[in-house]
Amino acid sequence: MSTSTIVFNRNNIVSNGYNNQLRFNFSGNAVNFKNQEIAISAIQIFNSQFNINGSVYSNNTFSILVPSASTYQTINISLPNGYYEYSDISNYITQQLILAGGYLIDAQDNNVTYSKVSANATYYSCQIDLLATPTSLPTGYSRPASGLYSAGGGGLPTATNTPKIVLSGNFCNVIGFATGTYPSTTQTTNQSFLSTFTPQINPVSSYLVRCNLGNNKATQPPDILTSFSTQGTKIGQLISVSYPEYQWVTVNDGWYNNITLTTVDQDYNYPRFEDTSMLITLLIRDKKQ
Repeated sequence: MSTSTIVFNRNNIVSNGYNNQLRFNFSGNAVNFKNQEIAISAIQIFNSQFNINGSVYSNNTFSILVPSASTYQTINISLPNGYYEYSDISNYITQQLILAGGYLIDAQDNNVTYSKVSANATYYSCQIDLLATPTSLPTGYSRPASGLYSAGGGGLPTATNTPKIVLSGNFCNVIGFATGTYPSTTQTTNQSFLSTFTPQINPVSSYLVRCNLGNNKATQPPDILTSFSTQGTKIGQLISVSYPEYQWVTVNDGWYNNITLTTVDQDYNYPRFEDTSMLITLLIRDKKQ
């Protein structure tokens, strides 16, 4: 029984903005498939899906309310598209607070802010810590040169109010908090919050490969050929999958102008791969009688 091999690479990528679809066009006339089956033999693709992506997931915006004088100043945060851990999100918040002047400088010349986001592995949660902001400079501290807490800015708060974080939209899923403001009322002592539901720092947990030829009676939808995940890799590393036993899937009999492979996530949504370097090997053979 002869087996044909078709290799899909970056030259087969369909320009849909996601880099998740590969198409092999048959030259000349359409090809008639009858009593045949297909299987994926290998996948090489880089782990390059961003978990924070404003255009794909709309999960990158929230606000920090910084206490100043007798009120709060709003710092709108828009995370650039990228792959983030909670520590990275916290670092970006710190960066934006420094740009706005919402920080102080301690005696060791360290920038001090009063908001932090971190992972809490014990509770499988994201943790938000909002600290009481001093009403006057602590001993050895100094003000920034410009912005909120500078000599010419709005100034430190008149009470030891904590910052607040305002959450809405899909960013709530990233950190596991319902839409709202935390804390909901003004507080003058340190506040700590844990996720109110299981956070989903990455909306993608695994991938499915679909094919326009496939008729897999064991799956729904029936065009699924195989699945894979990023297990064992970090962002930027190569995902390399080979199958010791091929999962042969029946081809729907008919005429085809092309073979299209589409990678979707576990919920059948399109992921976006930033790196177009990829290789998927497809096998075709006559069905066993």
